[in-house]
Amino acid sequence: MFVRVSSQKQDYDRQIFELTEYCKNYNYIISKTIATQVTGTKTAKDRPDLQELFIAANKKEFDKVLVSEISRIGRNAKDIRNTIDYLHNRNIPIVFKNLGGLQSIDDSGKESFVTNIIISIYSELAQEEKRILSERIKSGLQNAYAKGKIKGRPTGTNKTKTDLLKTYSKLADDLQKSFSLNQCIKLHNVSKNTVIKIKRVLPK
Repeated sequence: MFVRVSSQKQDYDRQIFELTEYCKNYNYIISKTIATQVTGTKTAKDRPDLQELFIAANKKEFDKVLVSEISRIGRNAKDIRNTIDYLHNRNIPIVFKNLGGLQSIDDSGKESFVTNIIISIYSELAQEEKRILSERIKSGLQNAYAKGKIKGRPTGTNKTKTDLLKTYSKLADDLQKSFSLNQCIKLHNVSKNTVIKIKRVLPK
């Protein structure tokens, strides 16, 4: 199962429950679950969940990948296609629960014309949803600024080095233990920029 939510304000329990029930109904054995909180707008190389998926695919740890919907893979049509192709090259299909269990390739490893069209359409929809959401956020901020509800960055937003190290003390400890960037992102559920920022303020 491959599960993703966009922020720490969300949880992926519902997705896991629904996909688990789906597996029971279709007699699928769950060999691996990859679940993470990361925005789908990040590119594949900046997504530790996708990197974990690729590594597991190379090791043949599973026969199929089950997702609730195509946007769980990402919000960029090109990245979605690249991820699907990566799995297809290893004869691993993706099963989309919200599309009635549509499988991206058949048991012989072939992708039908109709399936390809459906995947392409839903990939573009996922990307368009991202664009619309981004425009709504920008519009909302501009409206708030215009009405004087937002007058700039709140006082105290810029944290000192000491504050950063205190807030991310465990992350700092792991960086000093030579944990890799991707390991830190996954272990502490933070962005790449946060890890880089903490690394810069570590005592020499």
